[in-house]
Amino acid sequence: MRDIKFRAWDKALKRWTNYSIDDDLLMFYDKHAECWETDQEGERFILCQYTGLKNFNGKEIYEGDIIRAPGYWIGVAKFFDKNPAFVFEAIDKNYRGSRVSMTQFDRHVKILGNIYDNPELLKELTNDNKANRYDIRETQ
Repeated sequence: MRDIKFRAWDKALKRWTNYSIDDDLLMFYDKHAECWETDQEGERFILCQYTGLKNFNGKEIYEGDIIRAPGYWIGVAKFFDKNPAFVFEAIDKNYRGSRVSMTQFDRHVKILGNIYDNPELLKELTNDNKANRYDIRETQ
């Protein structure tokens, strides 16, 4: 059984932050204001779930991570709602749009960055300006 854990991205400050669940209320830490706050509309903070997988050197893979898999596939880790599972959605020109279960790659992947810290990497790898279509919360 995998650990259920998350990391939180602060869209306003463009950095990772702390979060807490207290009495079923999700709270985020605003590092700039140095206080805890809620985001009931989901407009400021994004939670990225741990996939339960690690890369070749033991680093945890989360939703939104940009990874390189064997055979030089490059893609984004995301949760796919149609058949609830974490998938690797290819973004490189040869396999773009293909989805593969992340479990088939075992630990043979390299984390290149993530779509939040490295949006320029996502644009560079897709060789176009369609990076916005790889929102990890997208369901098709």
